[in-house]
Amino acid sequence: MRQIETMLLLALVAACARGPRWTPETVAPPASLQNALENATQALTEERASLPADTPTTVVLTRDGAILMVLARNRSLAVERFSPRISATRIPEARAAFDPNLLATASYGRESRPVVTIDTSGTEILSASTSRRADGNVTLSEFLPTGTEVFLSGGLSRSRASLARPEYVGTWSVEVNQALLRGFGPNVNLVSLRQARNSAAVSQHELRGFVIDLVQQVEDAYWDLVLAYETLRIRQFSVKLATEQLLLNEDFIKVGKLARGAQFSAQSELAARQADLVDARAGVKARTVDLIRLLNPEAVAQWALTFDPADAAEVAEVELEPNLSTRLADLYRPELAQSRLDLANRDLEVVRTRNGLLPRLDAFASYGRMSTGRTFEAAKEYLDDSDFDNYGVGVTFEMAPFNRAERARHRRAKFEQQQSEVALQNLEQIIETEVRNAVIEAQRQKERTPATQEEVRNRQEELRVEQGRFEAGVSTNLDVLLVQRNLIQAQLDEITARVRFIQALTALYHAEGTLLGRRGVGTEVQVEQQK
Repeated sequence: MRQIETMLLLALVAACARGPRWTPETVAPPASLQNALENATQALTEERASLPADTPTTVVLTRDGAILMVLARNRSLAVERFSPRISATRIPEARAAFDPNLLATASYGRESRPVVTIDTSGTEILSASTSRRADGNVTLSEFLPTGTEVFLSGGLSRSRASLARPEYVGTWSVEVNQALLRGFGPNVNLVSLRQARNSAAVSQHELRGFVIDLVQQVEDAYWDLVLAYETLRIRQFSVKLATEQLLLNEDFIKVGKLARGAQFSAQSELAARQADLVDARAGVKARTVDLIRLLNPEAVAQWALTFDPADAAEVAEVELEPNLSTRLADLYRPELAQSRLDLANRDLEVVRTRNGLLPRLDAFASYGRMSTGRTFEAAKEYLDDSDFDNYGVGVTFEMAPFNRAERARHRRAKFEQQQSEVALQNLEQIIETEVRNAVIEAQRQKERTPATQEEVRNRQEELRVEQGRFEAGVSTNLDVLLVQRNLIQAQLDEITARVRFIQALTALYHAEGTLLGRRGVGTEVQVEQQK
């Protein structure tokens, strides 16, 4: 026995000395930065060498293609898709309150008590009176939404005392307990299940709101990339104009039509526009990185990809009606649906706490039979004999005289209900304000677009005239450069106005909550329900 105890003690000590590794070693940064740089550089070199020669580096992308890709590949969306499934598990959890429950018990006991007897000679004799008992019981119970508890039970026991024959007892019974005040009816007993269903619906609307935000983000990122490419094209054109002007100045200086000092202003302007060109190239790269993060494209060298936007920033004729947009927002905004479901849950909580103010008054009834005998067969012989019926009825009353806790819960539930009502009204006003501001912004960008297009046409004609004046010796080099700047800025304003109008429409559809419907996107999530 001592050897067994020693072995168990050693096993326990060994188990405590070497536990599971909960913290991975990779969470700690490398001790040497130089070694880390060398290892990272070598890994990058090997990675580049392993890439196939025909690895695509440019992807032609449309707006709708970007939306499809973000819905299929975005990692943040992949995380959010779990939320409705997680929330839906609360429905069968709440329904489990009405599932049948099986309870089985088995026991064995021995009882020995001292017994003192006196023999004929008057001597006390101490002996033991021993009894043994074995019991087995099975109970099936179920709670119903009406506030009814039903119990069906059966049991068998065997008992035997010293110097006596064993006694067997068999029983079965049906018991019903019905709540008459507190806990009565499905309205209060189904509160938790209905709240769980509402919470699952809230999670669905949260996912829909997330997808709406994500689609707006990817559309804005797509059009920002289009704007970045157009800005790059305009900056390249501006460098071309500055280069041509510099060469023209050099020719005029050679023939004596222009002072040598004019060359410095042309060179300075060219350098400034080359700096703007560098910024434009960096802008394209930055917008590309933003789009890669959202789309998470499936590629070997993901961050080396570039996109070629196939959709031009074309302005479509759209009728803007703020009253119609506010009505659509009232129907489609997921935040309003969530707030209304939250209010419904607050209403259900008031139902629960109001019922909790009532005293407990339960009626109960039981019916069953019992059979006894000296053999096992006798324990079940009379279980179907109506001559040995057992029954009972009664009521149970329970009441807290002050009931302070339940009164406090009910007051809190009513305050939270009123708070949710006011919060819903506030949210409706906030959303209407957001929608109307979105309509104003879309209308502003819509009206700006033709004005900027007209400015571009006039600036182009102005540059043509000014270049003729310069060649005729009537205008100066600075005048030509200033007109060029005005033309470049007008072109930038024009493409920016077109892109911002498209983005303003997207923002309006986002504010309405209709963006997914207008893009043909659904957010239905199949959730496995436990039957």
